[in-house]
Amino acid sequence: MTRVATGLACVVGLWGGVASADEHVLVLLDRTGSMGLQSVPGKTRFQVAKERIVAFLNSAAGEPRRYAFWTFEGTSYTPVYNFNQNATQAQVEAAVNAAVLGGNTPLARSVCAAVDELIGFLPNEFHTKRVYLATDGLENATPSGDQCAGFNSATPYPLLEVNSWQWKVRNKACTGLATAPGACSAGIPPMGLTLIVDIDHLFDYVPLRAGSLLEPDDARRDFASLTPERDAAFFTGLADETQGAYKSITPSTPQSEATPLPGDANLDGCVDVSDRSVVLSLYGQGVPSGSPADFNRDRVVNVYDYNTVLQNYGSGCP
Repeated sequence: MTRVATGLACVVGLWGGVASADEHVLVLLDRTGSMGLQSVPGKTRFQVAKERIVAFLNSAAGEPRRYAFWTFEGTSYTPVYNFNQNATQAQVEAAVNAAVLGGNTPLARSVCAAVDELIGFLPNEFHTKRVYLATDGLENATPSGDQCAGFNSATPYPLLEVNSWQWKVRNKACTGLATAPGACSAGIPPMGLTLIVDIDHLFDYVPLRAGSLLEPDDARRDFASLTPERDAAFFTGLADETQGAYKSITPSTPQSEATPLPGDANLDGCVDVSDRSVVLSLYGQGVPSGSPADFNRDRVVNVYDYNTVLQNYGSGCP
């Protein structure tokens, strides 16, 4: 059983590149058994993950979105919709809500396959490409022959052990090759595509800071109890390195923050004039990753965030 839940989104684009015609979004949902454990009071990790995905689907995008939806459990992933099926937002939302729990966690295999799927879809065109991964972490079932298979790193991010699954996933996100380290800012050859990683992280422990260390022998001995913190350090560091968004959620997180309504900029559970005021006060400004007013996660509060408030006005209000 795992004790960490994460939602991770990855965006492939161009560093400083031109705007694209549409955004390709691959929603990747962990439906392993431990996702049935409680997150915030009254809701399981699986329920929280689904609600956060649906909230993202209902945010106003800066460009049209094209969707794929996969789930994973056991030893592999299952495509429910691929990009060439042109699934609508409503179809993806229905499929997310219909997903049921399964077995183990082939996390590394599924993330790396999702990166390949996005890079390989219309590879000669410039599109924003996003993987939205919702998971409780703790990789335990990627087959040994997979490109991203590996042991758990005994040292936390950023000093990941070579050939660990974390090292390979990080490389895949930054260079497109699991065994090829490199700066994320250099982009994925040949087009210079960049993977931006957004992470919604649900967990039970206070995570270690990225870069904090234990002696390797101590780390291996205590690995079972430290893995949630190590996952948190890895996901936090990966999001920071790729200029993505990181959001932590614990069982004590207020429910309006854990599963926010689209348009609820002040996280009071009601989309009303106060949220409009928050968005207008920040309009045109760059904001830190994970800002509640940045509904489409582009790190700028803009017309799309304003439209998200308008489109959801009155939601959750008495």
